[in-house]
Amino acid sequence: MKIPIVSSICYRRKASFMFVAAMVLLGLLGCATTEDTMKLARNISATDTELTQYRRETDQRLAALSKEDEAMRRQLVNLSSALDDQNDKIKMLLGKLDEMEHQQRESGKRGATQEPSLPTPPAVGNKEYEAAYKDAFDAFQKKSYEESIQKFSAFIEANPGTPLVPNALYWIGQSYMNVKNYEKAILSFQELVDKYPKNARVPRGLLAQAEAFSAVNDKKSSITILKKVIELFPKTEEAAIAERRLRN
Repeated sequence: MKIPIVSSICYRRKASFMFVAAMVLLGLLGCATTEDTMKLARNISATDTELTQYRRETDQRLAALSKEDEAMRRQLVNLSSALDDQNDKIKMLLGKLDEMEHQQRESGKRGATQEPSLPTPPAVGNKEYEAAYKDAFDAFQKKSYEESIQKFSAFIEANPGTPLVPNALYWIGQSYMNVKNYEKAILSFQELVDKYPKNARVPRGLLAQAEAFSAVNDKKSSITILKKVIELFPKTEEAAIAERRLRN
């Protein structure tokens, strides 16, 4: 009878030991979990601090980039405006050059012992002739391009074969360019090239025609004309411009 009692006592002791061991193990596990949790919390806090700092630095960089972008946009707008102003000045100077060339031709006619072979003079007097041309060019300078086209066309019709007709054709083409009627601009410049191939306006007219073809997405024709400028007018400013456009 003692053996069962001893066995029972041993069993109870063993069970008690296992219970205590389990409790200790659970306690140890509980401590480890708490420590890991605290460590994880510290890591999360540190990471959050780093992210906050990174976010702050990123916002500062984006703000700086935004300011730089705005500054670049302003510079581009200013540059575009300056280029437009320069373009207008060039056109104005070309118009004055037209008038000077005409005056020189008229002066040469009066001073020559033998009158050179020139186109038939206009039916109207020189003052009226020059005034009509100037009136058309004034409209162009005022950016009244439709009016400019109308007046230059009337000038050509009233004074066919006269010295300023090639210039009038050129400015008609430029007027069409400014109103984005590129098809008619191409035709105007082509008329200049076909009727007056040796005129001083032809190289500029070809450059403008190449630009018009490019505007209507006919890159092949544009490239062909630029190459033609280089071939027909080597070592000129227009040829240099054509070469730059081909490189770009």
